[in-house]
Amino acid sequence: MTQLTSTNPVENKSFATQRIHWLLLLGWFVLALVLRLTLLASKPIWSDEFATLVFSLSQSFRSLPFDVPMSLETLLSPLRLDSSLSITSIPQNLLRESNHPPVYFMLTHAWVWLFGGDGDMVSIWAARSLSAILGAASVPAMFALAWVAFRSRLVGQIAAALMAVSPYGVYLAQEARHYTLAVILIIASFACLITTISKIKQKNSLPVWIAFSWVLINTLGIAVHFFFVLTLGAEGLVMLVFWLRNCQFKPLKLPDWKVWKNIYMAALGTAMGGLVWLPIFLDISNPDSELIRWTFHGDPGSDFIEPIGRLIAWISTMIVMLPVENQPLFVSVVSGCIMLGVIAATGKLICDSWRLQPTNWGESQRILAGSIVSSIFIVLAITYGLSIDLTLVARYHFTYFPAIILLVAAGFAACWQHPGQYHWRRKVILSIGCLGFIGALTVAAHLAYQKPDRSDLAARYIAERLTPNIGTLIATVHKSHEQTGEIMSIAWQLKQQGTLTNLPQVLLAQKLGHPEIPMNTLSQTVDRSSRPLNLWLINFSAPFEPEMHNCSHDPDFKSEVPGYHLRMYHCR
Repeated sequence: MTQLTSTNPVENKSFATQRIHWLLLLGWFVLALVLRLTLLASKPIWSDEFATLVFSLSQSFRSLPFDVPMSLETLLSPLRLDSSLSITSIPQNLLRESNHPPVYFMLTHAWVWLFGGDGDMVSIWAARSLSAILGAASVPAMFALAWVAFRSRLVGQIAAALMAVSPYGVYLAQEARHYTLAVILIIASFACLITTISKIKQKNSLPVWIAFSWVLINTLGIAVHFFFVLTLGAEGLVMLVFWLRNCQFKPLKLPDWKVWKNIYMAALGTAMGGLVWLPIFLDISNPDSELIRWTFHGDPGSDFIEPIGRLIAWISTMIVMLPVENQPLFVSVVSGCIMLGVIAATGKLICDSWRLQPTNWGESQRILAGSIVSSIFIVLAITYGLSIDLTLVARYHFTYFPAIILLVAAGFAACWQHPGQYHWRRKVILSIGCLGFIGALTVAAHLAYQKPDRSDLAARYIAERLTPNIGTLIATVHKSHEQTGEIMSIAWQLKQQGTLTNLPQVLLAQKLGHPEIPMNTLSQTVDRSSRPLNLWLINFSAPFEPEMHNCSHDPDFKSEVPGYHLRMYHCR
Protein backbone atom coordinates (compact mmCIF):
# COMPACT_ATOMS: atom_id res chain seq x y z
CA MET A 1 0.00 0.00 0.00
CA THR A 2 1.27 3.47 -0.87
CA GLN A 3 2.42 5.49 2.10
CA LEU A 4 0.38 8.72 2.07
CA THR A 5 2.15 10.57 4.87
CA SER A 6 5.59 12.07 4.51
CA THR A 7 8.48 10.39 6.28
CA ASN A 8 10.43 13.64 6.33
CA PRO A 9 10.33 14.89 9.96
CA VAL A 10 10.83 18.53 8.84
CA GLU A 11 7.81 18.34 6.53
CA ASN A 12 5.71 16.63 9.21
CA LYS A 13 6.67 19.31 11.74
CA SER A 14 5.81 22.07 9.25
CA PHE A 15 2.45 20.45 8.52
CA ALA A 16 1.71 20.10 12.24
CA THR A 17 2.64 23.73 12.85
CA GLN A 18 0.35 24.87 10.04
CA ARG A 19 -2.48 22.78 11.43
CA ILE A 20 -2.02 24.36 14.87
CA HIS A 21 -2.17 27.83 13.32
CA TRP A 22 -5.35 27.00 11.41
CA LEU A 23 -6.98 25.55 14.52
CA LEU A 24 -5.93 28.58 16.54
CA LEU A 25 -7.35 30.92 13.91
CA LEU A 26 -10.58 28.94 13.95
CA GLY A 27 -10.68 29.38 17.72
CA TRP A 28 -10.32 33.16 17.41
CA PHE A 29 -13.12 33.22 14.85
CA VAL A 30 -15.45 31.19 17.07
CA LEU A 31 -14.60 33.38 20.07
CA ALA A 32 -15.31 36.50 18.01
CA LEU A 33 -18.62 35.10 16.81
CA VAL A 34 -19.73 34.11 20.31
CA LEU A 35 -18.85 37.52 21.73
CA ARG A 36 -20.70 39.32 18.95
CA LEU A 37 -23.82 37.17 19.24
CA THR A 38 -23.97 37.41 23.04
CA LEU A 39 -27.15 39.18 24.20
CA LEU A 40 -27.52 40.44 20.64
CA ALA A 41 -31.25 41.17 20.68
CA SER A 42 -31.43 42.31 24.32
CA LYS A 43 -30.30 45.88 23.71
CA PRO A 44 -32.78 48.61 22.74
CA ILE A 45 -33.00 49.45 19.05
CA TRP A 46 -32.11 53.03 18.22
CA SER A 47 -33.02 55.36 15.38
CA ASP A 48 -30.14 54.51 13.00
CA GLU A 49 -30.92 50.82 13.30
CA PHE A 50 -34.57 51.52 12.50
CA ALA A 51 -33.38 53.27 9.36
CA THR A 52 -31.54 50.07 8.39
CA LEU A 53 -34.61 47.96 9.07
CA VAL A 54 -37.13 50.15 7.24
CA PHE A 55 -35.03 50.80 4.15
CA SER A 56 -33.80 47.20 3.97
CA LEU A 57 -37.39 46.02 3.85
CA SER A 58 -37.97 48.28 0.82
CA GLN A 59 -40.28 50.34 3.02
CA SER A 60 -40.45 54.11 3.41
CA PHE A 61 -40.86 56.36 6.43
CA ARG A 62 -43.00 58.60 4.26
CA SER A 63 -45.71 55.94 4.15
CA LEU A 64 -46.67 56.91 7.72
CA PRO A 65 -49.44 59.45 8.38
CA PHE A 66 -48.05 62.74 9.68
CA ASP A 67 -49.81 65.42 11.75
CA VAL A 68 -52.56 63.00 12.88
CA PRO A 69 -52.60 60.53 15.78
CA MET A 70 -51.78 56.93 14.83
CA SER A 71 -51.64 53.64 16.70
CA LEU A 72 -48.43 51.85 17.58
CA GLU A 73 -49.34 49.18 15.03
CA THR A 74 -49.48 51.79 12.29
CA LEU A 75 -46.21 53.36 13.42
CA LEU A 76 -44.46 49.98 13.32
CA SER A 77 -46.04 48.85 10.03
CA PRO A 78 -42.91 49.66 7.95
CA LEU A 79 -41.13 46.93 9.92
CA ARG A 80 -43.23 44.13 8.40
CA LEU A 81 -41.91 41.94 5.61
CA ASP A 82 -43.91 42.57 2.45
CA SER A 83 -43.33 40.34 -0.58
CA SER A 84 -45.00 42.90 -2.86
CA LEU A 85 -42.12 45.34 -2.35
CA SER A 86 -39.09 44.94 -4.61
CA ILE A 87 -35.46 45.17 -3.58
CA THR A 88 -34.99 47.69 -6.41
CA SER A 89 -36.95 50.30 -4.43
CA ILE A 90 -34.24 50.41 -1.72
CA PRO A 91 -31.93 52.82 -3.64
CA GLN A 92 -34.89 55.03 -4.51
CA ASN A 93 -36.04 55.33 -0.90
CA LEU A 94 -32.50 55.99 0.32
CA LEU A 95 -32.00 58.75 -2.25
CA ARG A 96 -35.21 60.46 -1.17
CA GLU A 97 -34.99 60.06 2.59
CA SER A 98 -31.49 59.19 3.78
CA ASN A 99 -27.78 59.80 3.26
CA HIS A 100 -26.31 56.33 2.73
CA PRO A 101 -25.43 54.17 -0.30
CA PRO A 102 -27.57 51.04 -0.82
CA VAL A 103 -25.29 47.97 -0.86
CA TYR A 104 -25.56 46.95 2.80
CA PHE A 105 -29.31 47.60 2.88
CA MET A 106 -29.81 45.31 -0.10
CA LEU A 107 -27.76 42.58 1.59
CA THR A 108 -29.85 42.96 4.75
CA HIS A 109 -33.02 42.69 2.65
CA ALA A 110 -32.00 39.23 1.45
CA TRP A 111 -30.75 38.22 4.89
CA VAL A 112 -33.83 39.05 6.99
CA TRP A 113 -36.11 37.16 4.63
CA LEU A 114 -34.28 33.99 5.72
CA PHE A 115 -35.77 34.50 9.20
CA GLY A 116 -39.36 35.47 8.43
CA GLY A 117 -42.26 35.27 6.01
CA ASP A 118 -44.67 37.65 4.36
CA GLY A 119 -46.41 39.84 6.93
CA ASP A 120 -44.06 38.96 9.80
CA MET A 121 -42.45 41.64 11.91
CA VAL A 122 -38.74 41.86 11.15
CA SER A 123 -36.41 40.12 13.60
CA ILE A 124 -33.95 42.46 15.26
CA TRP A 125 -31.73 39.47 16.03
CA ALA A 126 -31.67 38.60 12.34
CA ALA A 127 -30.81 42.16 11.31
CA ARG A 128 -28.01 42.46 13.84
CA SER A 129 -26.68 38.96 13.24
CA LEU A 130 -25.57 39.86 9.71
CA SER A 131 -23.35 42.60 11.11
CA ALA A 132 -22.14 40.24 13.87
CA ILE A 133 -21.15 37.52 11.41
CA LEU A 134 -19.33 40.02 9.21
CA GLY A 135 -17.59 41.31 12.34
CA ALA A 136 -16.39 37.80 13.15
CA ALA A 137 -15.27 37.37 9.52
CA SER A 138 -12.89 40.31 10.01
CA VAL A 139 -10.81 38.05 12.29
CA PRO A 140 -9.46 35.72 9.54
CA ALA A 141 -9.32 38.79 7.27
CA MET A 142 -6.94 40.43 9.74
CA PHE A 143 -4.78 37.30 9.77
CA ALA A 144 -4.59 37.46 5.97
CA LEU A 145 -3.69 41.17 6.06
CA ALA A 146 -0.95 40.45 8.61
CA TRP A 147 0.46 37.75 6.37
CA VAL A 148 0.49 40.11 3.37
CA ALA A 149 2.19 42.82 5.42
CA PHE A 150 4.67 40.83 7.52
CA ARG A 151 4.73 37.23 6.24
CA SER A 152 4.45 36.25 9.90
CA ARG A 153 1.96 33.82 11.39
CA LEU A 154 2.76 35.21 14.83
CA VAL A 155 1.67 38.72 13.82
CA GLY A 156 -1.37 37.18 12.15
CA GLN A 157 -2.42 35.26 15.25
CA ILE A 158 -2.00 38.28 17.52
CA ALA A 159 -3.89 40.50 15.06
CA ALA A 160 -6.71 37.94 14.85
CA ALA A 161 -6.85 37.66 18.65
CA LEU A 162 -6.92 41.44 19.15
CA MET A 163 -9.68 41.79 16.56
CA ALA A 164 -11.65 38.96 18.16
CA VAL A 165 -11.71 40.57 21.63
CA SER A 166 -11.68 44.22 20.57
CA PRO A 167 -14.43 46.03 22.52
CA TYR A 168 -14.75 48.51 19.66
CA GLY A 169 -15.11 45.62 17.21
CA VAL A 170 -17.88 44.06 19.32
CA TYR A 171 -19.61 47.44 19.53
CA LEU A 172 -19.66 47.86 15.74
CA ALA A 173 -20.73 44.24 15.19
CA GLN A 174 -23.75 44.46 17.49
CA GLU A 175 -25.30 47.31 15.49
CA ALA A 176 -27.69 46.59 12.63
CA ARG A 177 -25.53 48.87 10.51
CA HIS A 178 -22.98 48.65 7.72
CA TYR A 179 -19.73 49.25 9.60
CA THR A 180 -18.44 45.67 9.79
CA LEU A 181 -18.81 45.13 6.04
CA ALA A 182 -16.92 48.37 5.48
CA VAL A 183 -14.17 47.17 7.86
CA ILE A 184 -13.67 43.98 5.82
CA LEU A 185 -13.35 46.04 2.63
CA ILE A 186 -10.90 48.40 4.38
CA ILE A 187 -8.78 45.37 5.34
CA ALA A 188 -8.81 44.25 1.69
CA SER A 189 -7.92 47.75 0.49
CA PHE A 190 -5.01 47.96 2.94
CA ALA A 191 -3.75 44.61 1.61
CA CYS A 192 -3.73 46.06 -1.91
CA LEU A 193 -1.96 49.19 -0.65
CA ILE A 194 0.81 47.21 1.06
CA THR A 195 1.22 44.93 -1.95
CA THR A 196 1.43 47.93 -4.28
CA ILE A 197 4.16 49.63 -2.25
CA SER A 198 6.07 46.36 -2.09
CA LYS A 199 5.99 46.21 -5.91
CA ILE A 200 7.21 49.81 -6.12
CA LYS A 201 10.18 49.03 -3.89
CA GLN A 202 10.98 45.99 -6.05
CA LYS A 203 10.64 48.21 -9.17
CA ASN A 204 8.03 45.81 -10.54
CA SER A 205 4.74 46.81 -12.12
CA LEU A 206 1.56 46.08 -10.23
CA PRO A 207 -0.21 43.03 -11.71
CA VAL A 208 -3.36 43.97 -13.58
CA TRP A 209 -5.52 41.65 -11.49
CA ILE A 210 -4.41 43.37 -8.25
CA ALA A 211 -5.08 46.81 -9.73
CA PHE A 212 -8.54 45.67 -10.90
CA SER A 213 -9.27 44.09 -7.51
CA TRP A 214 -8.24 47.29 -5.74
CA VAL A 215 -10.62 49.34 -7.89
CA LEU A 216 -13.43 46.87 -7.27
CA ILE A 217 -12.82 46.85 -3.50
CA ASN A 218 -12.67 50.63 -3.27
CA THR A 219 -15.75 51.15 -5.43
CA LEU A 220 -17.71 48.62 -3.39
CA GLY A 221 -16.45 50.22 -0.16
CA ILE A 222 -17.82 53.62 -1.18
CA ALA A 223 -21.12 51.96 -2.07
CA VAL A 224 -21.25 50.49 1.45
CA HIS A 225 -20.41 53.64 3.41
CA PHE A 226 -19.44 57.10 2.15
CA PHE A 227 -16.84 57.44 4.92
CA PHE A 228 -14.81 54.83 3.06
CA VAL A 229 -13.45 57.85 1.15
CA LEU A 230 -11.62 58.83 4.35
CA THR A 231 -9.69 55.57 4.12
CA LEU A 232 -8.99 56.25 0.46
CA GLY A 233 -7.80 59.74 1.36
CA ALA A 234 -5.35 58.31 3.90
CA GLU A 235 -4.12 55.73 1.39
CA GLY A 236 -3.72 58.50 -1.18
CA LEU A 237 -1.52 60.51 1.17
CA VAL A 238 0.65 57.45 1.85
CA MET A 239 0.96 56.77 -1.88
CA LEU A 240 1.83 60.43 -2.49
CA VAL A 241 4.78 60.15 -0.10
CA PHE A 242 6.06 57.06 -1.92
CA TRP A 243 5.50 58.76 -5.28
CA LEU A 244 7.59 61.76 -4.18
CA ARG A 245 10.22 59.45 -2.76
CA ASN A 246 10.28 57.50 -6.02
CA CYS A 247 10.95 60.68 -7.99
CA GLN A 248 13.42 61.82 -5.33
CA PHE A 249 11.08 64.65 -4.24
CA LYS A 250 11.44 66.32 -7.65
CA PRO A 251 7.93 66.38 -9.15
CA LEU A 252 9.29 67.17 -12.61
CA LYS A 253 11.27 63.95 -12.51
CA LEU A 254 8.41 61.50 -12.97
CA PRO A 255 8.73 57.92 -11.67
CA ASP A 256 9.18 54.97 -13.99
CA TRP A 257 6.00 54.72 -16.11
CA LYS A 258 6.16 50.92 -16.32
CA VAL A 259 6.18 50.61 -12.51
CA TRP A 260 3.42 53.18 -11.94
CA LYS A 261 1.17 52.67 -14.97
CA ASN A 262 -1.25 50.20 -13.36
CA ILE A 263 -1.21 52.18 -10.11
CA TYR A 264 -2.38 55.26 -12.03
CA MET A 265 -5.11 53.13 -13.63
CA ALA A 266 -6.21 51.89 -10.19
CA ALA A 267 -6.36 55.47 -8.88
CA LEU A 268 -8.35 56.60 -11.93
CA GLY A 269 -10.76 53.67 -11.66
CA THR A 270 -11.33 54.35 -7.97
CA ALA A 271 -11.95 58.03 -8.67
CA MET A 272 -14.51 57.16 -11.35
CA GLY A 273 -16.23 54.71 -9.00
CA GLY A 274 -16.45 57.40 -6.32
CA LEU A 275 -17.52 60.30 -8.53
CA VAL A 276 -20.80 58.50 -9.25
CA TRP A 277 -21.85 59.37 -5.71
CA LEU A 278 -20.53 62.95 -5.68
CA PRO A 279 -23.89 64.75 -6.22
CA ILE A 280 -25.47 62.76 -3.37
CA PHE A 281 -22.47 63.29 -1.10
CA LEU A 282 -22.49 67.05 -1.71
CA ASP A 283 -26.20 67.19 -0.99
CA ILE A 284 -26.02 65.32 2.31
CA SER A 285 -22.96 67.28 3.48
CA ASN A 286 -24.99 70.49 3.32
CA PRO A 287 -25.14 72.06 6.82
CA ASP A 288 -28.91 72.52 6.34
CA SER A 289 -29.42 68.75 6.09
CA GLU A 290 -31.36 67.56 9.14
CA LEU A 291 -29.54 64.23 9.08
CA ILE A 292 -26.06 65.69 9.70
CA ARG A 293 -26.90 68.97 11.44
CA TRP A 294 -25.95 67.49 14.82
CA THR A 295 -22.30 67.22 13.68
CA PHE A 296 -22.17 71.04 13.51
CA HIS A 297 -22.98 71.38 17.21
CA GLY A 298 -20.26 72.84 19.36
CA ASP A 299 -17.29 74.94 18.41
CA PRO A 300 -14.13 72.86 17.78
CA GLY A 301 -12.16 76.08 17.35
CA SER A 302 -12.75 77.30 20.89
CA ASP A 303 -13.06 73.82 22.47
CA PHE A 304 -9.77 72.77 20.87
CA ILE A 305 -8.87 69.98 23.29
CA GLU A 306 -12.22 68.17 23.42
CA PRO A 307 -12.11 66.61 19.90
CA ILE A 308 -8.55 65.39 20.50
CA GLY A 309 -9.56 63.90 23.85
CA ARG A 310 -12.50 62.09 22.28
CA LEU A 311 -10.30 60.84 19.44
CA ILE A 312 -7.82 59.33 21.90
CA ALA A 313 -10.68 57.74 23.84
CA TRP A 314 -12.17 56.05 20.75
CA ILE A 315 -8.75 54.72 19.69
CA SER A 316 -8.15 53.36 23.20
CA THR A 317 -11.40 51.38 23.15
CA MET A 318 -10.15 49.47 20.12
CA ILE A 319 -7.88 47.64 22.59
CA VAL A 320 -9.58 47.92 25.99
CA MET A 321 -12.90 49.13 27.41
CA LEU A 322 -14.23 48.80 30.95
CA PRO A 323 -17.46 50.09 32.55
CA VAL A 324 -17.21 53.89 32.75
CA GLU A 325 -20.59 54.85 31.30
CA ASN A 326 -23.52 55.54 33.67
CA GLN A 327 -21.73 53.70 36.48
CA PRO A 328 -21.10 54.60 40.15
CA LEU A 329 -18.23 57.05 40.49
CA PHE A 330 -15.95 54.49 42.17
CA VAL A 331 -16.44 51.96 39.34
CA SER A 332 -15.85 54.61 36.68
CA VAL A 333 -12.66 55.86 38.35
CA VAL A 334 -11.19 52.38 38.83
CA SER A 335 -12.10 51.35 35.28
CA GLY A 336 -10.64 54.55 33.90
CA CYS A 337 -7.37 54.07 35.77
CA ILE A 338 -7.03 50.49 34.52
CA MET A 339 -7.70 51.61 30.96
CA LEU A 340 -5.04 54.31 31.22
CA GLY A 341 -2.59 51.70 32.52
CA VAL A 342 -3.35 49.40 29.58
CA ILE A 343 -2.87 52.20 27.06
CA ALA A 344 0.42 53.20 28.69
CA ALA A 345 1.62 49.57 28.63
CA THR A 346 0.57 49.20 24.99
CA GLY A 347 2.47 52.36 24.07
CA LYS A 348 5.55 51.11 25.91
CA LEU A 349 5.48 47.78 24.06
CA ILE A 350 5.05 49.47 20.68
CA CYS A 351 7.98 51.77 21.40
CA ASP A 352 10.11 48.76 22.40
CA SER A 353 9.10 46.94 19.22
CA TRP A 354 10.74 49.49 16.94
CA ARG A 355 14.06 48.48 18.48
CA LEU A 356 13.33 44.75 18.60
CA GLN A 357 11.50 44.18 15.31
CA PRO A 358 12.93 42.15 12.42
CA THR A 359 14.42 44.41 9.75
CA ASN A 360 11.90 43.36 7.09
CA TRP A 361 8.95 44.57 9.18
CA GLY A 362 9.91 48.23 9.19
CA GLU A 363 8.34 49.21 5.84
CA SER A 364 4.96 47.65 6.63
CA GLN A 365 4.86 49.34 10.02
CA ARG A 366 5.67 52.67 8.42
CA ILE A 367 2.81 52.17 5.94
CA LEU A 368 0.39 51.38 8.76
CA ALA A 369 1.61 54.27 10.89
CA GLY A 370 1.39 56.60 7.89
CA SER A 371 -2.18 55.46 7.17
CA ILE A 372 -3.21 56.05 10.78
CA VAL A 373 -1.57 59.48 10.97
CA SER A 374 -3.13 60.43 7.63
CA SER A 375 -6.58 59.27 8.77
CA ILE A 376 -6.33 61.22 12.01
CA PHE A 377 -5.11 64.28 10.09
CA ILE A 378 -8.13 64.09 7.75
CA VAL A 379 -10.56 63.68 10.66
CA LEU A 380 -9.10 66.66 12.53
CA ALA A 381 -8.90 68.76 9.36
CA ILE A 382 -12.61 68.20 8.74
CA THR A 383 -13.41 68.80 12.41
CA TYR A 384 -11.47 72.04 12.80
CA GLY A 385 -11.50 73.26 9.20
CA LEU A 386 -15.13 72.62 8.27
CA SER A 387 -16.57 72.54 11.83
CA ILE A 388 -18.00 69.08 11.09
CA ASP A 389 -17.03 67.29 14.29
CA LEU A 390 -16.30 63.69 13.33
CA THR A 391 -15.04 62.96 16.83
CA LEU A 392 -18.48 63.26 18.43
CA VAL A 393 -19.25 59.56 18.00
CA ALA A 394 -17.06 56.47 18.03
CA ARG A 395 -18.60 54.69 15.05
CA TYR A 396 -17.08 57.11 12.51
CA HIS A 397 -13.56 55.90 13.31
CA PHE A 398 -13.90 52.50 11.71
CA THR A 399 -11.94 53.89 8.75
CA TYR A 400 -8.57 53.22 10.41
CA PHE A 401 -9.61 50.59 12.96
CA PRO A 402 -7.87 47.65 11.16
CA ALA A 403 -4.63 49.65 10.84
CA ILE A 404 -4.60 50.29 14.61
CA ILE A 405 -5.13 46.60 15.36
CA LEU A 406 -2.40 45.45 12.96
CA LEU A 407 0.14 48.04 14.12
CA VAL A 408 -0.40 47.01 17.75
CA ALA A 409 -0.22 43.32 16.76
CA ALA A 410 3.12 43.85 15.00
CA GLY A 411 4.49 45.60 18.08
CA PHE A 412 3.25 42.84 20.36
CA ALA A 413 4.74 40.16 18.09
CA ALA A 414 8.18 41.75 18.16
CA CYS A 415 8.01 41.96 21.96
CA TRP A 416 6.73 38.37 22.17
CA GLN A 417 9.83 37.18 20.35
CA HIS A 418 12.00 39.14 22.84
CA PRO A 419 10.15 38.55 26.12
CA GLY A 420 12.72 40.23 28.35
CA GLN A 421 13.82 39.16 31.81
CA TYR A 422 11.22 36.98 33.56
CA HIS A 423 9.20 37.10 30.31
CA TRP A 424 7.60 40.34 31.48
CA ARG A 425 6.64 41.46 27.97
CA ARG A 426 4.68 38.28 27.30
CA LYS A 427 2.93 38.59 30.63
CA VAL A 428 1.91 42.16 29.84
CA ILE A 429 0.64 41.15 26.39
CA LEU A 430 -1.42 38.30 27.87
CA SER A 431 -2.81 40.67 30.52
CA ILE A 432 -3.83 43.19 27.86
CA GLY A 433 -5.52 40.41 25.89
CA CYS A 434 -7.45 39.27 28.97
CA LEU A 435 -8.58 42.83 29.71
CA GLY A 436 -9.62 43.19 26.08
CA PHE A 437 -11.76 40.05 26.48
CA ILE A 438 -13.32 41.49 29.65
CA GLY A 439 -13.97 44.71 27.73
CA ALA A 440 -15.68 42.77 24.94
CA LEU A 441 -17.95 41.10 27.50
CA THR A 442 -18.61 44.52 29.02
CA VAL A 443 -19.82 45.83 25.67
CA ALA A 444 -21.89 42.70 25.00
CA ALA A 445 -23.55 43.09 28.41
CA HIS A 446 -24.41 46.73 27.56
CA LEU A 447 -22.27 48.10 30.36
CA ALA A 448 -20.15 50.04 27.88
CA TYR A 449 -20.91 51.57 24.49
CA GLN A 450 -24.53 51.78 25.53
CA LYS A 451 -27.06 52.61 22.85
CA PRO A 452 -27.43 56.40 22.43
CA ASP A 453 -31.23 56.16 22.60
CA ARG A 454 -32.33 54.41 25.79
CA SER A 455 -35.86 53.73 24.62
CA ASP A 456 -36.11 50.91 27.18
CA LEU A 457 -35.97 53.47 30.00
CA ALA A 458 -38.35 55.89 28.26
CA ALA A 459 -40.84 53.09 27.55
CA ARG A 460 -40.68 51.95 31.16
CA TYR A 461 -41.67 55.40 32.40
CA ILE A 462 -44.57 55.54 29.96
CA ALA A 463 -45.73 52.00 30.76
CA GLU A 464 -45.75 52.74 34.50
CA ARG A 465 -48.17 55.63 33.90
CA LEU A 466 -50.59 53.99 31.49
CA THR A 467 -54.11 54.10 32.95
CA PRO A 468 -56.96 51.89 31.69
CA ASN A 469 -59.56 54.68 31.48
CA ILE A 470 -57.32 57.54 30.37
CA GLY A 471 -56.00 57.94 26.84
CA THR A 472 -52.32 58.60 26.17
CA LEU A 473 -50.79 60.61 23.34
CA ILE A 474 -47.06 60.70 22.52
CA ALA A 475 -45.98 63.67 20.38
CA THR A 476 -42.69 64.62 18.77
CA VAL A 477 -41.52 67.14 16.18
CA HIS A 478 -40.70 65.40 12.91
CA LYS A 479 -37.70 66.77 10.99
CA SER A 480 -36.33 63.60 9.38
CA HIS A 481 -36.62 59.85 9.77
CA GLU A 482 -34.33 60.17 12.81
CA GLN A 483 -37.23 61.41 14.96
CA THR A 484 -39.50 58.71 13.56
CA GLY A 485 -36.94 56.09 14.54
CA GLU A 486 -36.68 57.50 18.06
CA ILE A 487 -40.43 57.13 18.62
CA MET A 488 -40.49 53.78 16.80
CA SER A 489 -37.97 52.53 19.34
CA ILE A 490 -40.27 53.45 22.23
CA ALA A 491 -43.23 51.87 20.43
CA TRP A 492 -41.20 48.70 19.87
CA GLN A 493 -40.36 48.49 23.57
CA LEU A 494 -44.00 49.03 24.57
CA LYS A 495 -45.19 46.33 22.15
CA GLN A 496 -42.63 43.91 23.58
CA GLN A 497 -44.48 44.18 26.89
CA GLY A 498 -47.46 42.17 25.68
CA THR A 499 -49.44 42.59 28.90
CA LEU A 500 -49.99 46.33 28.46
CA THR A 501 -53.48 47.62 27.64
CA ASN A 502 -54.76 50.99 26.46
CA LEU A 503 -51.59 51.59 24.46
CA PRO A 504 -50.82 55.20 23.50
CA GLN A 505 -51.23 56.88 20.16
CA VAL A 506 -48.42 58.77 18.44
CA LEU A 507 -48.33 62.16 16.74
CA LEU A 508 -45.50 63.05 14.33
CA ALA A 509 -45.89 66.82 13.96
CA GLN A 510 -43.96 67.97 10.91
CA LYS A 511 -41.76 71.01 11.34
CA LEU A 512 -41.87 72.11 7.67
CA GLY A 513 -39.39 74.90 8.28
CA HIS A 514 -41.20 76.83 11.02
CA PRO A 515 -41.44 76.04 14.77
CA GLU A 516 -45.02 77.27 15.05
CA ILE A 517 -46.33 74.65 12.61
CA PRO A 518 -45.80 71.61 14.91
CA MET A 519 -47.08 73.70 17.85
CA ASN A 520 -50.33 74.41 16.00
CA THR A 521 -50.61 70.76 14.95
CA LEU A 522 -50.22 69.62 18.56
CA SER A 523 -52.67 72.24 19.86
CA GLN A 524 -55.36 71.19 17.38
CA THR A 525 -54.80 67.49 18.13
CA VAL A 526 -55.02 68.00 21.91
CA ASP A 527 -58.17 70.11 21.57
CA ARG A 528 -59.85 67.40 19.48
CA SER A 529 -58.85 64.57 21.82
CA SER A 530 -61.20 63.16 24.42
CA ARG A 531 -60.47 64.03 28.06
CA PRO A 532 -58.91 63.14 30.41
CA LEU A 533 -55.68 62.71 28.44
CA ASN A 534 -52.08 62.00 29.40
CA LEU A 535 -49.84 63.89 27.01
CA TRP A 536 -46.16 63.00 26.50
CA LEU A 537 -43.91 65.41 24.65
CA ILE A 538 -40.75 63.57 23.65
CA ASN A 539 -37.91 65.55 22.09
CA PHE A 540 -40.57 68.11 21.21
CA SER A 541 -38.46 71.05 20.06
CA ALA A 542 -41.37 73.42 19.38
CA PRO A 543 -43.01 75.68 22.00
CA PHE A 544 -46.16 74.46 23.77
CA GLU A 545 -48.41 76.31 26.24
CA PRO A 546 -50.19 73.65 28.30
CA GLU A 547 -52.37 76.07 30.27
CA MET A 548 -54.22 77.10 27.13
CA HIS A 549 -55.40 73.50 26.76
CA ASN A 550 -56.20 72.85 30.42
CA CYS A 551 -53.07 70.70 30.78
CA SER A 552 -50.72 70.64 33.75
CA HIS A 553 -47.16 69.40 33.98
CA ASP A 554 -46.44 66.31 36.11
CA PRO A 555 -43.79 67.58 38.57
CA ASP A 556 -42.91 64.12 39.91
CA PHE A 557 -41.61 62.81 36.64
CA LYS A 558 -37.93 62.35 35.78
CA SER A 559 -37.61 64.01 32.39
CA GLU A 560 -34.18 62.94 31.09
CA VAL A 561 -32.92 59.60 29.79
CA PRO A 562 -30.14 59.14 27.21
CA GLY A 563 -31.44 60.18 23.81
CA TYR A 564 -34.78 61.47 25.08
CA HIS A 565 -36.17 64.58 26.74
CA LEU A 566 -39.61 63.72 28.11
CA ARG A 567 -42.35 65.92 29.52
CA MET A 568 -45.69 64.61 30.79
CA TYR A 569 -48.90 66.59 31.08
CA HIS A 570 -52.30 65.72 32.54
CA CYS A 571 -55.04 67.26 30.39
CA ARG A 572 -58.38 67.52 32.18
